[in-house]
Amino acid sequence: MLKQRRLRWLGHVHRMDPDRLPGEVMLGQIAEAKRPVGRPFLRFKDSCKRDMNGFNIPSCSWEERAEMRPEWHRSLREGMIKHNELIRLDQLQQKRLRRAAGPPQESRHICDRCGRKCRSAIGLYSHHNRCRL
Repeated sequence: MLKQRRLRWLGHVHRMDPDRLPGEVMLGQIAEAKRPVGRPFLRFKDSCKRDMNGFNIPSCSWEERAEMRPEWHRSLREGMIKHNELIRLDQLQQKRLRRAAGPPQESRHICDRCGRKCRSAIGLYSHHNRCRL
């Protein structure tokens, strides 16, 4: 949601008159500015480029899309849906892999009745209530 809002604000500022203060501050360059040694701090521009890559919006031609407000908002909505869907699917895949792997092999919580390995003490307690062997 934050990425979408950041890009919506970028499009809004881009459509503004260039003489207005938000456009000058956000999209302008500081004359003779030097950045510190090491990993530089992220600028607003850097964050927007990263967000555009995540939403599959080409960073070289975003200005043309931003000029047309409905198209810009549509591309942001579609990008957010695709981006969030990919993250959700990846999380589900990771959850499936963790489930398939089962409990850790070095589990200390082993049922004395059937030998089942549980992940936690509360899991073992719950299993004891159901275990009939």
